[in-house]
Amino acid sequence: MSLINQMLRDLEQRNPQTAKPAPKLELRSTASGGRRRGWLWLLGIAAALPIVYIWRQTQTDAPAAQAIQASAPIQPAPLSIPAPITAPPIAKPTAKASTPMENASPPPATAIEPLGVVNKPIAPELAIAAAPTPIPQTIAPVSAKPVKATSPAQQAEALYKRARAGTAMSSIRENLLDALKLEPTHLPARTLLLQTLLKYRASPAEIAAFVQESLALFPNNLFFVKTQAHLYVQQKNFAAAVSILERIDSNMVDDPAYLALLAAGYQQQQQFTQAAPLYRRLTELQADKAEYWLGLAMNQDKLNQIQAAAESYRQALDKNTLNAEVVSYIKQRLDALN
Repeated sequence: MSLINQMLRDLEQRNPQTAKPAPKLELRSTASGGRRRGWLWLLGIAAALPIVYIWRQTQTDAPAAQAIQASAPIQPAPLSIPAPITAPPIAKPTAKASTPMENASPPPATAIEPLGVVNKPIAPELAIAAAPTPIPQTIAPVSAKPVKATSPAQQAEALYKRARAGTAMSSIRENLLDALKLEPTHLPARTLLLQTLLKYRASPAEIAAFVQESLALFPNNLFFVKTQAHLYVQQKNFAAAVSILERIDSNMVDDPAYLALLAAGYQQQQQFTQAAPLYRRLTELQADKAEYWLGLAMNQDKLNQIQAAAESYRQALDKNTLNAEVVSYIKQRLDALN
């Protein structure tokens, strides 16, 4: 009875709101029939109390179990690694008789091929389809024609070469003029054009204009300077001829034409001291030239260098290249000096 009362008290403590006071069991002494019914009733209660107690425990503990189960982290199930498959050992043949299944040869073991490697032959049609399509390359055709000159300097050079290979004065002049239009500072073309104008006796006005234009570009060019000085000498403008010739240092030049023009210009201006050394240099450069000996003798004669002048006059006569009038003048001067 104490166990039953304890169970009832536990139920009341767990659920005080719904628990009802357990009825007190009192044993009364009754008759034998009532005594039997009382025992049956007590036994029924005793059998039901454990069931009720267990049901109440499950109902009160279920929410707590669910909360604990929800809060617990989910642990992933460990992966099971299958054991490696090993081929069964091949039984050695024995002498005893075997069945047809035992005599049958086992199928050949298939070699395990690595991933990405294909050892099987490919069908021809598949091999053609799988082959990479070659990319056509565009090859520029080789041109047989020479590349034309594009820059003005290249075109001027081509015209200059064409003019130098020409023979007719008109075509040479035209090609050189076209070349100088493209490249005004093309010195070989400018020089060849001036030589062509002088050779074919172009008009003095055309020659003078071209020389002036050339001197503006090349003021110290010896050929242009000599040509301009010669034009001044023809005009009897000796001062202008000497002025333009003096642009160049005569001590640095051994050109006979230049030295002769400068010496003649000094002599025409009565500058005998400047002219005599130039004629001396000329006789050293070209000793067989009678004109240079005559020029030296005349300047020495003006400077009263009597013996030197007489010797220079005789050198001029020995060349036998002077005309009769000049020879007559030299003989008169030799008679006067002796």
